[in-house]
Amino acid sequence: MMKLHTHNQSTVTCNNCGHNEPETMPQDACVYLYECRSCRTLMTPQAGDCCIFCSRGSHPCPTSQRESKSYYAMPQTAVQNADSISPVTQSSMAG
Repeated sequence: MMKLHTHNQSTVTCNNCGHNEPETMPQDACVYLYECRSCRTLMTPQAGDCCIFCSRGSHPCPTSQRESKSYYAMPQTAVQNADSISPVTQSSMAG
């Protein structure tokens, strides 16, 4: 299994004054409130985003990075092959 790399640093840009601040992102939590270190504006995520890094950061949060890489469209042939495989039943395993 290939290990996927996630960014743990993101530069947050203030939507009020444009100040940029590099931040270390938590690996297992989302940051909902963020105060700009320059103008003290309290920022929240935009609608549809889970955290400030997804809305105002140079990289989305690690949770979103992992989710976006965990799922992909399965090719139609793989779906057809999976549908043709019969499930293993208790009686066939008792053998």
